[in-house]
Amino acid sequence: MTTARRLDGYTLDDWESLDPQEGRRIELVDGRFVVNAAPAMRHQRVADRLQTLLDAAVAREGMEALTAIAVRLNRTLGYIPDVVVTSEFIDAGSVDVRDVTLVVEVVSPSTKKNDRLEKPAAFAAAGVERYWRVEMVGVVDPTIYCYELDEGAYSLVATLTSGAAGTVAITSTVSVTFDPADLTRGRR
Repeated sequence: MTTARRLDGYTLDDWESLDPQEGRRIELVDGRFVVNAAPAMRHQRVADRLQTLLDAAVAREGMEALTAIAVRLNRTLGYIPDVVVTSEFIDAGSVDVRDVTLVVEVVSPSTKKNDRLEKPAAFAAAGVERYWRVEMVGVVDPTIYCYELDEGAYSLVATLTSGAAGTVAITSTVSVTFDPADLTRGRR
């Protein structure tokens, strides 16, 4: 057994051939594997509730929202966002970035640099129309920063704060209204 790394870097084919690792998310960044711990319960609850909300909103358009699905950006770059909205029904282990209309990242202490800087830049360069960043680090209730692609970069178009319902576009024809506090509240 060897731990040697391929000199020319790993590819999407290598990444997609990996067996799922319980408790870990493995992404491909510039030809190297980056391993992150699976999200904490609060993080996953927010992602799951957002996915449910978004999926219901886009279903009539033949689109769907998915959690933790692999997104292929280019030959040596593949991310696993917390939530994606796809332009059509996907029945595969991963999705091509050209079929993604919205990416949502829920920021964790260990991923904040990637979620705030690297991923938005990569998704904008790939032409994904919308990127939402859910900030929960060090706060009780989340704040959601909603960006839209504008001349190759993301521009902030809405900030949803807990305690007040806000409306934000998912696509050019579909919007959703919700209070970010509902993403973390108990059910009773």
